[in-house]
Amino acid sequence: MDSETKNCQNCKKDFVIEPDDLGFYEKISVLSPKICPDCRHTKRFKNRGPNKLWHRNCMCDKNNHFHKKEKCAVEFKTSYAPDRPEIIYCEKCYQQEVY
Repeated sequence: MDSETKNCQNCKKDFVIEPDDLGFYEKISVLSPKICPDCRHTKRFKNRGPNKLWHRNCMCDKNNHFHKKEKCAVEFKTSYAPDRPEIIYCEKCYQQEVY
């Protein structure tokens, strides 16, 4: 199997996919990449959270957790900003919810 040269859909730079990589993609039944490694790395980096921690409180208000009928009062730092829509649990509430 020969290496395959492709043209990146983002930056139009040529990149090479090695025969071992092509064999791996074929083995796991996925298409070979259409974007060069540099553009894929940039895309992954943009999806990371910010390098900042926010002081937050646990948002759990479940009756069957250790805090009973009260809202959980555990405070912690997280990379999830206060304006994000996700529900943020402390470690103990998360463990009780998952297991």
